Amino acid sequence: MRGTWTPWRTLAVAGALAWAAVAVAAPAAKEDKDTSPTAGVERVRKFLEEVISLDLSEQPLAGALKQLSEQARVNIVVDRVGLANVGYDPDNTQVSVQLKDVKVRSALRSLLSPYSLNFVILGDTLLVSSEDVAVHRQLRQRVTVDVEKKGLGDALKQLSRETACNILLDTRVTKEVATPVTLQAEDIPLETAVRLMCEMAALKPVRVGNVLFVTSKEIANELRNDPDLVTPNPQPQPQPVPVPGGVFPPGAGFVPVPGGFVPGGPATPVPVPPTLPPEKPVDPEKPDPTEKPGDVKPGGGVKEREDSLPPVKPVPVPEDKPKTR
Repeated sequence: MRGTWTPWRTLAVAGALAWAAVAVAAPAAKEDKDTSPTAGVERVRKFLEEVISLDLSEQPLAGALKQLSEQARVNIVVDRVGLANVGYDPDNTQVSVQLKDVKVRSALRSLLSPYSLNFVILGDTLLVSSEDVAVHRQLRQRVTVDVEKKGLGDALKQLSRETACNILLDTRVTKEVATPVTLQAEDIPLETAVRLMCEMAALKPVRVGNVLFVTSKEIANELRNDPDLVTPNPQPQPQPVPVPGGVFPPGAGFVPVPGGFVPGGPATPVPVPPTLPPEKPVDPEKPDPTEKPGDVKPGGGVKEREDSLPPVKPVPVPEDKPKTR
């Protein structure tokens, strides 16, 4: 029965076709997955360039960012400690915006700018925090560097693409920027990696806003001494004590207490206790008009007032008569 088509032969053919489909699809799926260091950063950058419409009315900031994250399928992380340090609770800070056909970058600016907040790219996520803390976290993010005899300019450009950090090269030091550098390091801060590579070319990075400016050591020292360009590192601030209704915004009258601040509305001056006039010295020879009979004297005993004693009658003294003989 060579021409008979049995159920067993049907199952065998179907199984073979299924294995063939898996074998063809597996390489394609593997090819689509991008594991390069810049893959996460590029995905977030594309997300920031997408056009969206947003209509929010009195919605918590945390909820608005979550809605934006789900809409674009990108992770948005809220730095709650950083926001609390500047007096904001993302669950109680209300936002209202009406935006149509704008880029996600512009929408985020509209949500965060009224509260002096900012966002930066950290790997495949967006970090939302205060202005200084966000830039500080981006410059201190951990990186792995593997550079072998590569020009400083090319090495820094590659590092900038992988971390989304703004690194600007001074055109006045073109010769030094071409110096070959070598660095192999794992899990070090980004700012440290930039500083080490610049040292190999006798250059210095200096922070200007959210930019690392690579220039000569002389110009870097001048920029550091310029008070208008110096950006201090954010210091940890005492966190406001949580109260019902959320955390009040800055300037709402934080009252300093041990362990933090208690928001209490507009600052109220503490009343100063009245100053009592100095006591007048008491003359021991002069009777005190406030004392009454029976008062205890400081030295002990009872002091009696003269006007409370009965008058004393004078006793007549007999005169001596001369004796007669």
